[in-house]
Amino acid sequence: MVAPAYHQDSYVDHQLSANLDSTYAFEGPEKLLEIWFWPSEDHLPKGYSSEGLRCIPLAKWVEILDLVSCKILSMNSSKFMDAYLLSESSLFVFPHKMILKTCGTTTTLSCLEELFQIVNKEFFGKLHTLSSHNIYKIFYSRRSFMFPDKQIQVHQDWKNEVSLLNKHFDNGKSYVVGDFTSSDHWYLYVGGELDEEQLASETPHDQTFEILMTELNPDCAAKFITSRKPGAESYIASEVEDHDLGHDFGIQTMKETDLDSIFDPSGCTHLKHSTQLPSPTLSDNLELSEDDEMSTEKKEVSAPKPKRAIFDFVHDAFSFAPCGYSSNSICSNQGGFYYTLHITPESGWSYASFETNYPFSEKSEVSITDVLLRVLRIFEPRKFSMNLISENTEGNNSASHEGLRNSHLLLKDLGYKKQERVKYDLRGEYKLLYLNFEKNT
Repeated sequence: MVAPAYHQDSYVDHQLSANLDSTYAFEGPEKLLEIWFWPSEDHLPKGYSSEGLRCIPLAKWVEILDLVSCKILSMNSSKFMDAYLLSESSLFVFPHKMILKTCGTTTTLSCLEELFQIVNKEFFGKLHTLSSHNIYKIFYSRRSFMFPDKQIQVHQDWKNEVSLLNKHFDNGKSYVVGDFTSSDHWYLYVGGELDEEQLASETPHDQTFEILMTELNPDCAAKFITSRKPGAESYIASEVEDHDLGHDFGIQTMKETDLDSIFDPSGCTHLKHSTQLPSPTLSDNLELSEDDEMSTEKKEVSAPKPKRAIFDFVHDAFSFAPCGYSSNSICSNQGGFYYTLHITPESGWSYASFETNYPFSEKSEVSITDVLLRVLRIFEPRKFSMNLISENTEGNNSASHEGLRNSHLLLKDLGYKKQERVKYDLRGEYKLLYLNFEKNT
């Protein structure tokens, strides 16, 4: 019997990881399902486990993910959340919500019925039943597929996906964002009971930022191709601790490409129209070094030193064979914040995605444009789109939206031309900002 995920800090299936062969993986763009069962962990029903969804045993998540056609490679936990690295992307579990992100030909929406059955059995027992029609809110989104004809079940057509979602959730609304006639547009579904008064007064600020990149620079993409062969040679048995080369190479690649330093505040300019790219370091600790502190004090002797929140991230990464990469990074000390990356570097359909719920604000040590520039520096895509979904609460997201609205001024100097900028006011006091860029040829 596998112990519940929240009882262990980490888990790795070394045998599965060593034998996983991703030779025939091809579809990079992910399906992203985010279900909020309750507004926050403070709103969990009284009289039940304070762990919420985290009380569900790992073995039950395996059953759910089998319906999606993906496997758990490893898991890292903090006191706030559990992060599962999958054979096809990622799963994040909080007490009150879950986020499932899967690529390839996974059947993400086929798990919905089983998911609610397991939640009711493991969390409520026989005392209560939670219907999918009574959840707080749900988001489902994806970029347009590169190989739509290869998808199966409802995922071959957006209308079919929406029809299935509407059978499970109330108040659903769907959007097609961007140029529908192009190969690069984005789909969004929003639903749930969503109490706007409660949202504004009682729930923590919610914000998700995504960068979806295609046609990566071949030299950048090559860093995510490995000579490792799946099988016995990728499994290393040890008297101390077994390990596998997929995870070993994953962490090594993360450090070599600076993916572990995306939120390092050292080198951040905080200048609205700066064109200089930050220079990330390999430190996992996001606290400024002593030299950085002294330099800052010399420049601003009279300015009071603000109290800064230090975000420490725990990383989990995997290098697929023969190519591909996934990583989850979760904050261990400041709340349930994460960032995740997934790369399919194959020539002809190369793709990389970045996603985070980091709380960008005017007081953040790292701005949203700092992160954008760092990610672009790592992959150098010819085309990319980005979207920011955030609650429309005063002051919380203005800096992020303002930074992205003006990002074309930064990106112009890097050779990018804005193709589209779309803004939506969504249900439940949410705002969506979508931008699409292409490099000048």
